Amino acid sequence: MPAKEGERQQGISEDDLQGVDAERYYAIRKQFYRDPKIAESYDDHRISGSRSSRHRAEWRAIRKALARAGSVRELLDLPTGTGRFLAQLLEAGVSVTGADISREMMGQARARLDDGASGRAPGFVQCEAEAMPFKDGAFDCVASIRFFMHLTPEVRVAVLREAARVSRRWVLVDYRHRHAPRNAFKRWAHALGLRKTPAPPRVSREQMHEELRAAGLQEAEIFVVTPVLSDKWFVLAEKAGP
Repeated sequence: MPAKEGERQQGISEDDLQGVDAERYYAIRKQFYRDPKIAESYDDHRISGSRSSRHRAEWRAIRKALARAGSVRELLDLPTGTGRFLAQLLEAGVSVTGADISREMMGQARARLDDGASGRAPGFVQCEAEAMPFKDGAFDCVASIRFFMHLTPEVRVAVLREAARVSRRWVLVDYRHRHAPRNAFKRWAHALGLRKTPAPPRVSREQMHEELRAAGLQEAEIFVVTPVLSDKWFVLAEKAGP
């Protein structure tokens, strides 16, 4: 079943919720991922079948970003979800902690690793991304993938500040940007009445830089998941100097 169809069963497709109060949208998403049935079927909708090639492309971008960062030994995966990248990170020799608001999603991550992932087993911590229970500088890098498109700009900055606080240097996030042709087409189609809902909100490069600066971060490098077609940037940011 396609991802959007699985979401529409509970009425929370990203397209369906355009125009809904942004804070309510985020609250609905939090409950959505705590549903055991959603957690059990999450991978089927998002990283298997026709979507597996995109998942592999995302991992290639993450691998390039970590190579650019250098010696990343301890990484926080936030939110870790069903642990879609945990096995690859462990096999790469990275010590990983998974954090998520959903125990149900982390339960799926544990089951995935029990099925054959090698390397040091990760720890799991249930927490809010905006207020994490980790000490300052606890990790070499904080990675937050497939998350920011669900957040308002204010919440993104709050999460970025927390990520910067618990990281020694690096923060890796993915931004959905407005410059991709697919997003321009959605805006055009809505303006002409060919699309019922507005295009999902996406950021400009300038807005992304403003959010990073507000959190005390600066762009180190952008890694494009799929050139031209993708609207996703994997942004490796580092703490700004004094």
